Amino acid sequence: MDVEALIHTLSLSEDLTPFRTLVEPLAEHDRRRGSDLVKTLGTYFAAGANASEAADRLFLHRNSMTYRLERIGKLTGLDLREPGVALALQLGLLSLRRGETDEDEHP
Repeated sequence: MDVEALIHTLSLSEDLTPFRTLVEPLAEHDRRRGSDLVKTLGTYFAAGANASEAADRLFLHRNSMTYRLERIGKLTGLDLREPGVALALQLGLLSLRRGETDEDEHP
């Protein structure tokens, strides 16, 4: 089974729209403040939800990573440690990626 193909197909689905609303506050915060909360969240999940590993990948101090994750929790109103929440946020990030692709294709 080609998991990457499945993920790509899912990323194109309109079914992800409700999940996008979960991460939209982060994207808006990033736009307004020039921050990297969306990137931080994506890196956190890519590091297997290991904050120390994510901090290393982003060249951040561990405390800065903790602060960003707390900020993400406050802006979304969600607890990243909950498995269902983590999955929903990952789907939201996937939806954002689709939105960026759409914007790149339609200037």
